[in-house]
Amino acid sequence: MRDFPLNNVSPFAAMPDGQAHGAIHIAPVKTGFVFQVLGQATGTIDQTRQQQLQKMLDAIAPDLGGELRVLSPGQWFWVGENDVSQGRFGEIAGQLPGEFALSDQTHGRVRLRLTGARVCDVLAKGVMIDLDEGIFGVGQSAMTQIGHIGAMVTRLDRDSFEITVLRSFADSLWHELHHMAAEFNGPHS
Repeated sequence: MRDFPLNNVSPFAAMPDGQAHGAIHIAPVKTGFVFQVLGQATGTIDQTRQQQLQKMLDAIAPDLGGELRVLSPGQWFWVGENDVSQGRFGEIAGQLPGEFALSDQTHGRVRLRLTGARVCDVLAKGVMIDLDEGIFGVGQSAMTQIGHIGAMVTRLDRDSFEITVLRSFADSLWHELHHMAAEFNGPHS
């Protein structure tokens, strides 16, 4: 089989890269991968198991880096900034122990980055989680709703978040986020 890149094509029509002039910057992540790792559910989210899995993935694919984000017990998104070919994906999947399965979600999930001093105020209008730094710290992820759209929210830094959403909801979420940020960015067309 011929090796070819797994395409990470933007679901958005040609539109500007967020609102760089505003207080809140919203931009799609244009490269990278989203793989879903499935393991046997234990009923609880096991940090030790996640750390072991992260070490295993780092050993199997040190060139990719990336991080595991808890989706639910026994399920994670492995997210990274590098593009991955179909052949490389197959190599990685083949090296995982039988207790885990790997599924490419790069084509079906879109990642959006939100940054700015008031980003928590914007997200508080729609997410159903407490974004206080003492509760939802850097590196934490949670599945939640943003309005009516299911999404994973990850805190990257104090004033920086990444939202992972199904591709079919990305355009709707894009407009919803701009509407939520309008008070801080001014009118949005």
